[in-house]
Order: sequence, then C-alpha cells, then structure tokens
Amino acid sequence: MSTRATTRATALLALCAVVALLAVGRLPGGGDGIAKGLGLGRSSLVAAKVKDYTVTSQPLSIAVQRGQSATFALSITPAGGFTGAVALTASGLPTGSTATFTPSVVTVSGTTSVSSTLVVTTSAATPLGSDGFTVVGTNGPTKKTLDLTVVVSSPPPAIAVSITPASIAVAPASTATYAVNISRVNGYAGAITLAATGTLPKGVQLALSPTSVPAGTSPGTATLSVSTASNTPDGTTSITVNASGSGVSASSATASLVVDSKLSSKPFALGGNVVGSLYPGAPARPVDLTVTNPNNQTIKITSLGVTVASITRNGSAVPGCTAADFAVRQYAGSYPLTVPANAPATRLATLGVPMSALPTVTFANANRSQDACRGVQVQLAYTGSATNQ
Repeated sequence: MSTRATTRATALLALCAVVALLAVGRLPGGGDGIAKGLGLGRSSLVAAKVKDYTVTSQPLSIAVQRGQSATFALSITPAGGFTGAVALTASGLPTGSTATFTPSVVTVSGTTSVSSTLVVTTSAATPLGSDGFTVVGTNGPTKKTLDLTVVVSSPPPAIAVSITPASIAVAPASTATYAVNISRVNGYAGAITLAATGTLPKGVQLALSPTSVPAGTSPGTATLSVSTASNTPDGTTSITVNASGSGVSASSATASLVVDSKLSSKPFALGGNVVGSLYPGAPARPVDLTVTNPNNQTIKITSLGVTVASITRNGSAVPGCTAADFAVRQYAGSYPLTVPANAPATRLATLGVPMSALPTVTFANANRSQDACRGVQVQLAYTGSATNQ
C-alpha cells in the first residue's frame, strides 16, 4: 500500500472513531472542537422536538347493563410544545348505542392535559357481550386513536309500577280513585303482590283491587280508591303502592291525596257500559262513561274511578270467576272535567275526552282454566268527586 493510501485509511478510521465517540458522548467537551474541525455545527447533532398530542382514557373498559350508560374520562395531553384544537369523535360503536363527548372539541397547549367526558349510551337493541370501538382525536391531518370497550349484560328481571294521576284534590266525605299501572320487566313472569300504605289521617281508608296478579298473566292495572270522611282534616297525604315478586326487587310508586274543606263536594251521578264483548284475546274495551249533573251550576270533576263490582250469571255469583279475571285501566285524561249545569247523562266524549283516554276493561288471560267466566255479566262500580270552584 502506498503512503498516500495509508494516510487516507488512517484519516477514515479516525473519523469513524470520532463519530462513534460522539454517538456515545465520550469525547470531552461534547466533541465541539472535533465537530467544528469536521465542519459540523452542534445543532446538527441534536434531534428536533416533535409537536404532538396523545388521547388516553380512564378506564379503558366498562361493564354496563343493557339500556344503561358507560362514562369514560378522557385526557388529551400535548407534547413537544403542541398547541391547537383537537376534535373528538367515535367510530365503530356497538349497535343501538350513541356517544356524547363533553366537550367534543378541546384546545391544548403547553404541558397541561385537557379533559373530556365520553358517555356511551346503550339501548334495548345493543347486543350482549364485549364490544370495542375507537375514539379519534383529530387536529388537521393528524389523527390519534384510542380503543375502548363496553361489556353489555342483560338487566335483571323486575317489576315496574306507577300511579296516575299523581295527585287528586277532594273535599271531605269524597273518594279519590287512582290507576295503578303494573308491568313486568326483563322477562319476569312470576306472581306480583300489591299493597298500599301511608300515614293516614282520620277517616281515610285505602282500597286496592286487585291485590295480586297471578304468574303468567298480563299485569294491566289495579285500582286504588282512597275515601275520606266528613271529619277528615285538610292536608296532603302521601300514599305508596308497593309491588313485589319472588326473586325480584320490590318496586313502588307514590301519589298524593289533597283534602281541602273549601272545595264543595257536589252531588252528581256516574254511569257507563262496556263497549264490546269480553273474552280471552279480545282487545281492551272502552267504558262509555257518562256524567249527570242535577245542579243549577257548573261542576268540575276532579277524579273518576271504575272498578269491577261483581261477576254474575243469571243474577247469581259465579264460583271460579272473580274481579281478578278482568283488568281495568282507569280514565287517562286530564282534570278537571267541566260539566254544564242541569246536564243529563253526558258522555265523556261530549265533554271533549278522546276515545283513547276513556277507562277500559280487558279480559285478563291467566295461566289457568277460565272456563268459569264464560257468559258472565260484569257489573262495574263508579266513583268520583267534583267541586263548584
């Protein structure tokens, strides 16, 4: 090898050694002198900071019952001096669910994280099981993704109960009638027991019919009648109806009774007939309810009630067929109902009540033989209260 070739090889080896030492930081003074001798500036050896951001969540997976919501706490964190707005969206959501971000656009800067809340709401159409989806944070052409999971389970069987109307005002010596609506939820098919309770003032009595719903039957409605006496004091009373069953949590609903002696109870008469025949599988039949006002002044009806009074065949009681075989849905319209003075039997439709709000009676299919109810006559009883205010 020539002397010139040897010199070039030596220089090349020296350069490699310098680069290696610079790479591991072993040259004294950081290698500035040698770097300058090689024509390299110090800034050329320092990597530039990358402006960026991240999207994270706490937690990453949430278990919910179908129909409930899962809430994720999102954090959007800047890095490398990033400043800007990040728009948050979700893709690949489980069927039948929706996503809501609050806020849906966040602005980040410096080193401080910014929070957003993601609520994923499931529905009855959302499949059971584990289902993943993706949160996307977008700033211009830059997108950051985060995979999250909701685990959907079936809610437990239950009983639902409600009372309408929520409040009735009556004068002493009057009766208020409420509709208790019962339904089975999430596949519950067992028997349902009903009970009415409350801290009752003097003269107030509760009557609930029926007090039970056999297993396998359509729950429908029950009737809660609250009667007051002439000496019942003025005031508001809360009345609660509890519905319970085997293996399910009890459910309850509350309504108010307002007794006001300034309300003048006015005499009037109620009547009505079931429109159509009652038999298993028949639709709910409306009760063509009528009101008679014999007074020389207008009255305003504040409550109406319909109950099954008796079941007869040819004038005699029918063993094996009871009021529990018939479900009554109470009047579903608004109060008060204004009845003109000296009005003969006036149909509710004439008073502006739509057909859909009339009381109804249904033959309640039971998981047992109901042959005893063939050809019976169903007698209804009517209650109500009115004032001249």
